[in-house]
Amino acid sequence: MESVQQPGASPLPVLVQDVGTQTDDEPLTQYSISSKALSPVAFDELRRYRCFVTPQGWVLALDPTSCQTFLWRPQDGERIQLPPKEQGFPESCKCLLSDMPGAASGCSVVVFDLDDNEMWVCKIGATNWDSHRYEPNMFVKGRIPQLTNIAKCHGIAAVGGRIYFELTAREMGVIEFNGKEGLKLDTIEVDMVDLPLSIRMASMYLVESSGELFLVVIFFDGENVHKIANHAVYKMDFSEPKWCEVDEIGADKVFLLGGDRLGISCFGASCSSRDHGLRGNCIYFLNHVPTTTKSYLHVIDLKTGTEEAQRPFITHNGYHMMPVRSPFWLLPTESTLQAQGSSVLPSSPMPPTRRSLVTLLCIFFFVFRFLAMY
Repeated sequence: MESVQQPGASPLPVLVQDVGTQTDDEPLTQYSISSKALSPVAFDELRRYRCFVTPQGWVLALDPTSCQTFLWRPQDGERIQLPPKEQGFPESCKCLLSDMPGAASGCSVVVFDLDDNEMWVCKIGATNWDSHRYEPNMFVKGRIPQLTNIAKCHGIAAVGGRIYFELTAREMGVIEFNGKEGLKLDTIEVDMVDLPLSIRMASMYLVESSGELFLVVIFFDGENVHKIANHAVYKMDFSEPKWCEVDEIGADKVFLLGGDRLGISCFGASCSSRDHGLRGNCIYFLNHVPTTTKSYLHVIDLKTGTEEAQRPFITHNGYHMMPVRSPFWLLPTESTLQAQGSSVLPSSPMPPTRRSLVTLLCIFFFVFRFLAMY
């Protein structure tokens, strides 16, 4: 395990935008949401390696030459070495950790291919990456089966060593990590929240916060994806199980949503507000549409019910470059050494699963669509 300090790094969390070689200025720019200021990115890893951010704050890095992989923590440069990946990763991927490094149950790094039904898993300390294929189907109108993807177009989050993902209007998917037995794909029966028929467009995010699972729904104003009409926050009660609407997420918590590709990869994370100069009980939602240069950061204050819209990547002359990849979050996280020496948050109680997922059913509705939901 290595630790390398990064001088000049902006206090996390930050948003990062990559404009490649389109400008003579610094190609990588970071936006501090605490100071509302732009600055050149201070992290060499983002320039030298292919990086996949995770909601837990750690970043999976891949050396494009040797295919060597490691976990990297932006706030202090700490690294956790992982084995090389024989052929690298596909172009469109999403990465999660099953738990924090150092957790008693162990921590697996999971990479989902967003264009295929394949995932790769590497437990910290293992000597290789394991590939797993799955064949989920869903039945749409007319009972025509359609292949879907676990991590694409809907929320996914890790809680207590399990990964949960939106599945259908009546079920949630679960990935369990059973050591030598490998992965177990299953479902739990839970009704999805009711969505107003009048809402034509919405985006949904699963977020883990302090060992609990939340669902955030952002409602757009008609077909204007840059104007928020309303929002709703729910917390999972695993004893039922059911979604319970809440009006706050905690005075010392913020949720960080969006980035990447709106409606394609629904990123959701949480962090402390007090330690990072942020206003608590707020949702920071980055709304980026890949086909335009527009990126809006919506700050939703759950206590006051107010919303502020920022344009984080507008330059001093009002010009906005088209990024070569969508903006993404870099987040703070606890240290591995702290995680190893602290008590692990208890896992949320897992209700009895209703049936085995030999063939996964996948989402009944997309989180981002131009149709009425339900």
